Amino acid sequence: MTDRTPRSAAVVFADRVYLSSSAEAALTRMGGYAWADAGSAGDLAEKIGDSPAAKIIVTEYVPVNDLVLDRAPSVKGVIAYGAGYDHLDVEALRRRNVQACNCRGENSQAVAELAFGLLLSLLRKIHRADSWVRTGEWSSTGMALPDWVMGRELWKKTLGVIGLGNIGTRVARIAHGFDMKVLGHDPVMDHGSCGGPGVEPVALPDLLGRSDMITLHVPLTPSTQEMINARALEMVKPGMVLVNTSRGRVIDEAALVHALKTGRIAGAALDVFASEPLPPSHPLACMENVVLSPHMGALTREAGERLCDSVVRQVRDILEGVQPEGLIR
Repeated sequence: MTDRTPRSAAVVFADRVYLSSSAEAALTRMGGYAWADAGSAGDLAEKIGDSPAAKIIVTEYVPVNDLVLDRAPSVKGVIAYGAGYDHLDVEALRRRNVQACNCRGENSQAVAELAFGLLLSLLRKIHRADSWVRTGEWSSTGMALPDWVMGRELWKKTLGVIGLGNIGTRVARIAHGFDMKVLGHDPVMDHGSCGGPGVEPVALPDLLGRSDMITLHVPLTPSTQEMINARALEMVKPGMVLVNTSRGRVIDEAALVHALKTGRIAGAALDVFASEPLPPSHPLACMENVVLSPHMGALTREAGERLCDSVVRQVRDILEGVQPEGLIR
């Protein structure tokens, strides 16, 4: 561990993330690192405090914007710990010639596997069944099981994948193991080139209307914010289930709650939310046809090791004046 403070270290971690022992050693050799444990951009700015030592900020969730950059005059680069970088003010960074980077691809397998874990839990009611057994309700009924345990299979169903980057393409490959038909749509890629092996590229309305299950893997941008809104949910195949491991604000949560309550869609499995942490009073937290997890898609030991390696490589490149692998263009 380092004993440096955010005002004396070359690398400042805005929030607590997994850091391997090899990454700790490498960063220590490159000027040291420190934890800011910041709760906001203002908090991070205060803790950096006009430091001439801080050269790189690494952040998973804490925003980095003009407020932070005003107090970090020596910063050369900001690295998003993960693929998502909607918490970085990329334009502000570019204006100041500060490199904005992310660690794309390092957590793709972890997120893809969680998407299927959530989907299976939702379709087979695993979340409800676990609680039912643990609380002794099974013991009170004997072998007579309630009607709600009847689930649905993935086999030969149609999966709609929205977003066909590193994660979405891995999801499509996993789906083929269940002999699923995969429809793909990407709001950024050219329609004709975003299919990939075994993926039928389609327009969004077509995907919404034909898919038994839909999973979201897009970054949060002005064009994707609330792309799954009331209008989109009116277009879906009745009984569709929705999985989101991308960003919460890709979905209009009020419209989603309404679609779940009215039965327009059969269920949802969500790892991300418009506001995090999700309050226990939120309507989504009270629904039995919803599976929830706490934004943990990237949290596997293997993904953590890959993320650490990527951070170390990019810190080294930024300090040495070499273009980092994750530069956001």
